[in-house]
Amino acid sequence: MIKLSKDTTKRLVDVHGWSAVVLGLALYVVVLTGSIVVFAHEIGNWSVSGHQLDHVLAGKVDTKLESLSQSVKTEYHEEVGIWQNSAGYLIAFFHTHVKNDQGLMTEKGTRFVLDPEDLSVISREDGMRDDLPVVRSGYLEQFLADLHIRLHAPDPIGLYLTGILGLVLLVLAVSGFILHRHLILDIFLSPRLSTRLLNTRDRHNLAGTWGIMFSIILAFTGAFFSFATSLGLPVIAITAFEGDQEKAIRIIVGAPDKEDATPKPFIGLESIIERVKQADVAGSVPVYISIQHMGRADAKVTTTHEPNDNTIFYKNYAFSGVTGKYLGEKPRMGTKPSIGSDLVGLMGVLHYGWFAGILSKIIWLSLGLATCYVTLTGLQLWTQRRADQVIWQRLSRLTAIIGYGTAIAMNTSAIGFLMSYARYPVSVESWTINGFFVGTGLSFAIGLLIQNQVKRNHAFQQLLGLSLLGMPLLRYLTSEQGWLTLISNDNAVVVSLDISFLIAGGICLLLSTGFLVKKKTFAKEKNIEETQVVST
Repeated sequence: MIKLSKDTTKRLVDVHGWSAVVLGLALYVVVLTGSIVVFAHEIGNWSVSGHQLDHVLAGKVDTKLESLSQSVKTEYHEEVGIWQNSAGYLIAFFHTHVKNDQGLMTEKGTRFVLDPEDLSVISREDGMRDDLPVVRSGYLEQFLADLHIRLHAPDPIGLYLTGILGLVLLVLAVSGFILHRHLILDIFLSPRLSTRLLNTRDRHNLAGTWGIMFSIILAFTGAFFSFATSLGLPVIAITAFEGDQEKAIRIIVGAPDKEDATPKPFIGLESIIERVKQADVAGSVPVYISIQHMGRADAKVTTTHEPNDNTIFYKNYAFSGVTGKYLGEKPRMGTKPSIGSDLVGLMGVLHYGWFAGILSKIIWLSLGLATCYVTLTGLQLWTQRRADQVIWQRLSRLTAIIGYGTAIAMNTSAIGFLMSYARYPVSVESWTINGFFVGTGLSFAIGLLIQNQVKRNHAFQQLLGLSLLGMPLLRYLTSEQGWLTLISNDNAVVVSLDISFLIAGGICLLLSTGFLVKKKTFAKEKNIEETQVVST
């Protein structure tokens, strides 16, 4: 416990409470979506019932890449990004860098979506990156990620909002840590059943104690990612590079070698991928490939690889685009390995929880949900202490609407995606967005029309449970991919998510019956009766 004066404690309690009251619900939305987005790639894979074909980049791609390069403007050879999305489709984006209407650097070029089976072109789109139509097969993953990263607000406003909410979480976590009177004892706290207020406070303290360090880490790294590009880069450009953001990016990321525009044939990717797969380099197939100055003497290829047993970081490796010569590991920042580059990489590791594969992701999901629980119980504690004031009872009702409604809306957005992807793929974007609004509307209808709090919460739990149970069923009906087929095609992650949704849905429906609450109340009443018998 940190000893504070009475006045200091009172001020800190006010800061802790009012920060949550003013921005707590928005913070809850960001943290809940972030917890789910930890599994964004797996959810994207689930939404299309698994990969059509994995590791396409390890196959024969050179002939197709050469054909595509000849069909685009030469200026778009400045950089080519190639990756496979969660549905297994190969995406190649030939582009250059230009300033948009706001004077900010962006990418302009031609994007191809290729079928992983035969590399045939499914779609071709030209224009600014932000204006290109969505890639339908990966839209659910993109929708959920954008909801977390920028709340679907336009840039840079969305990043400012989530950055501010990250700082609010940091304030709440640090102030909560300072205010804890019995930090160690609270780890083993058993919530009291004597009154509803004490029970809520004990549950809030218990969950907060277990997740307090995670909340601090999550808040700091989240604020860093939100402000680094939206605010940090422009400030650095103004103060150190006379406002030249392009030059700032080149220096920070690593200034390219001296340019040589002499035409030279591109060596291709197949030999480079074979080299990078060897144990003395990456030992794996890249998840992303960047080609700079394709068809020139200064062409360079950079491959990006996921963390493995030997490292917790994503790694980049550079090759000559003319000879295929291995040029060494490419740091995230600058041209040489540095502590700063490792710290930036560590931010991603700590924020996304990818350092130990699926296990660390499950831990990050659990701790994220615990942080959501702390946020909601904190707001409940505030409103229960002010039960005689109408305005705070309205906040209590809104807390339930947002608390359940955000999860329900995410589920209905997934339902909208599933209903459209197989039969009406052109409408995937609108169906997903409309599905989210349907879930939001149903949540507000329940919250505003049902006056009794217990019945209202049971209705929320029923709707949440039914939406969770409906997702695996709808996925099967729209894809006709059963569990045995999925497992035989190495798509066990889809089966795992199906089972997780079914279990979660069943728990929600069980909660909606009030059985667990009745059991707890019965046990409490029994203890009271036994005490009275002993005393007589």
